[in-house]
Parts: sequence; C-alpha cells; structure tokens
Amino acid sequence: MRTFATATRAGVLALTSGALLFTGVAAQGTALAAPQAKPAKLTVAKYRDWLKNNDEAAASIKLLKAFDKLPKAKQQKFVGYLQNRKVQEAYNVRTGGYINRGGRGEKAYNKDVRFVADVKGVRKTTSSGAHITLTFTATERIFNIPVITQKTVLSYDFGSAVKSPKYKRSVTNLNGAVVITPAKKDTIKVSGRNISATTTWKAKPLYKSVGTTPITKRQTISTVNVKFNAWIGNR
Repeated sequence: MRTFATATRAGVLALTSGALLFTGVAAQGTALAAPQAKPAKLTVAKYRDWLKNNDEAAASIKLLKAFDKLPKAKQQKFVGYLQNRKVQEAYNVRTGGYINRGGRGEKAYNKDVRFVADVKGVRKTTSSGAHITLTFTATERIFNIPVITQKTVLSYDFGSAVKSPKYKRSVTNLNGAVVITPAKKDTIKVSGRNISATTTWKAKPLYKSVGTTPITKRQTISTVNVKFNAWIGNR
C-alpha cells in the first residue's frame, strides 16, 4: 500500500510514475529521453504480468489468485472493466451516520462492478471531551474482488470545538490500466465543532483504451457535531 500522510499544515509530494524511452546521448553525456507511446489496450496476459511485477506485492498476489480462479470469459470482462473509462468515471459512492458508529454504503454499476464506502468511527473519552478517529475506505470491486482501495484517516479532539486535527491517506491500486496519485496537498477545514477533509486523486491512463486525460476524484469526509458524511466521486 502506498501511504501519503499529511499534518494539518503540511502536504506531501504526489508519487508519479511514467516510462521513458532513451533516444540518444547529448554531447556532454546527458541522456535524452522521450515519453514512450501508450500501448493500445491492456490484455489478460499483460495484466497477469503486471500483477506479478508491481509495488503492491502482497495485495497483487492475493488478487492474482482470485483472478486465476475466474473463467476465461470473466477474466476478459474483468480486464475490460479496468480500462473502461465509463466504469472508472462512474466510481461514486457515499455513506453517513454517527461518528461513534460508522457506516457503509454501496452503489452498483452493474451486476459485476460495485463501489463501496465504509467508515469506521472510534470515540474515546478524554478529560476535555473526546478523541475521534474516522477511517474512510472507498473500494472499487469487480466480481467482488477489490481492485482500487483508497483510505483516509481523520482524527481530532472534540469538545467545545474541533482541535488538533490530523489526516492521512493511502491507496492500493490493482488496476493495471491507470496510475493513481493524490494532489500535493489535502484540504482540511475547521469551523467550530465541525470539520471536513478532502483528498483529490488523479487516475492517469496507461493505455489508449482509457483515454488521454486523467480521471479526477475527490474523497471527502465531514462532520456536523456527532454526525458524519463521507463520499468519493468526480470533481
């Protein structure tokens, strides 16, 4: 899992990745690089190879085992969904409830693909009120196999006002057709007893089949006194 942590006044640089094709050497020995053209589409064979050779080793092995159990027709559909821009753009789900109970929401794209929002809330009594932790996990699942998991953790002290907020985010991306990175900074807003925190994610296409421009999502969790709302969707 790639983790991106931020304090209330600081952001981190987004991780980026891209392939470079070295085309020559300059007079002083500096390599000249040109962007490598995107391949046309992701295939089942390419996806299996990608799962064996990416940064999410443990999660990739688990997904590969589940993927290999699918019939060949479903494997083809699975890979098709990964690079279907309409599916990725439809990734939109929300939930809400009380901060000490959490909540769960689901939205189906079709019978094969669904999006899940899950929030776990923990409230611990302190001398000045309470310490709240809200863990918001958004997941895209294909044939009930998790493909993209984006997690944010918001914690703060709660009494007469919200104090000392902290925020972290991470992503486990097992969609071999895109690279997902967060914006350099998150947005955290505090107003009295209420707080909201937002992470902006960009999914950059690796194949022509996904399109040419990134797909942008906002993942937000907010509170109003003892209730919360959480959602992920198009910016």
